[in-house]
Amino acid sequence: MDTLRSLDLFPKTKDEFRVRTMQGGLSSLLAIFLAALLVRSELRHSFKIETRDRLFVNSSHGASLNVRFEIEFPRAPCDLLAVDANDKAGLPLEGVKQVVVKTRLDRNGRRIKDAGRDAVHQLGGTATDETHLDGGAAQEKEGEAACGDCYGAQDDAMPCCATCDDVRAQYRKRGWTFQQHVVAQCAAAALARPPGEEGDGCVIRGTLELPAVEGNFHIAPGRHLSAGTVNGLDVVQLTFDQFNVSHVVKSLAFGPTPAVASNRASTKGVDLSSQLDGAERILRDGYGAHSYYLKVVPTVYAALVGPNARKKRELWQYSVTEHVRSVAPGTGRGLPGVFFFYEVSPLCAEFVERRKGWGALLTGLAAIIGGVHASAGLLDRLLAGLHGRFAGGASLASKVGGGN
Repeated sequence: MDTLRSLDLFPKTKDEFRVRTMQGGLSSLLAIFLAALLVRSELRHSFKIETRDRLFVNSSHGASLNVRFEIEFPRAPCDLLAVDANDKAGLPLEGVKQVVVKTRLDRNGRRIKDAGRDAVHQLGGTATDETHLDGGAAQEKEGEAACGDCYGAQDDAMPCCATCDDVRAQYRKRGWTFQQHVVAQCAAAALARPPGEEGDGCVIRGTLELPAVEGNFHIAPGRHLSAGTVNGLDVVQLTFDQFNVSHVVKSLAFGPTPAVASNRASTKGVDLSSQLDGAERILRDGYGAHSYYLKVVPTVYAALVGPNARKKRELWQYSVTEHVRSVAPGTGRGLPGVFFFYEVSPLCAEFVERRKGWGALLTGLAAIIGGVHASAGLLDRLLAGLHGRFAGGASLASKVGGGN
């Protein structure tokens, strides 16, 4: 017991030797109030979720890059549009997994419910240069015209289908479902349709699985236009007249299928929205080719709460710059189109949600209590000294005045 008493760091003072003063009570009240404020602030700070970020070299971002998009062309017919993906050298990418759907729009921008047109579109066959249409327009041999494709419906009576009606008749004869939007003869005829006909707009939406290398995907006139009844320079001129490059990017996102918007509650500390979502680009002064240059940055987000708590999710961000190039028939500067050139960054951004934890909380509370107690003691001694000085001076003055 004596040994324990010798280790006591808190010596006790008997109550008869303690003096309670008014300034001591004032200091105590001020200390309690200040400690309560600081403890409340420390609790909020300790349980608040903080997002910490860092950049590191990404050596394993995978071999593929998923792209999800929905783009609206208010003044370009679906029969005219085609989608394709090229590598850095401009060559078509092989083995691209894709699901692309085209939906017609009426003159007021409303979607037309037509199962025959709202169908999956096959990737490839875009025309980005006038020679792609003009060079393949005249498919004639010496002395005889080229044979039109009947898309598997030909027979001995009609081995060739020169017009859209021929293909339709052969399909009707065999009892097959006729899909006009995939028939080149019908697409070329639709290109020359009179202005004001319904369906003069189009929405293209889909998913592409591209190689995670530098390349592009684009929406441009299809080469199939030169295979119909309109040929040569007429196709080029009609393409320029009908393909209005004005568009609205409804959505454009990279990475896994779950969208960032569905998890926005758990990522509210960081803005991971897509920059081009809702972007409207209207071209009013002639023909043009609109190019977007995208720098795609792999992003990892680890949430602390929510359905994806403590799980790292891949959320790919991108930065974008734009350029519009004026094109016109006969200039050799290409055809109208919308191009998305992408490049995957070698860096990866990581965002991790964290809390300070119980250890930091207890340390902060101890520091607050000890600091406030020590500060209140200093204040008490200061007030006591001032009180003693003024009280002593007043007592001396009263004695001197009484003697006189």
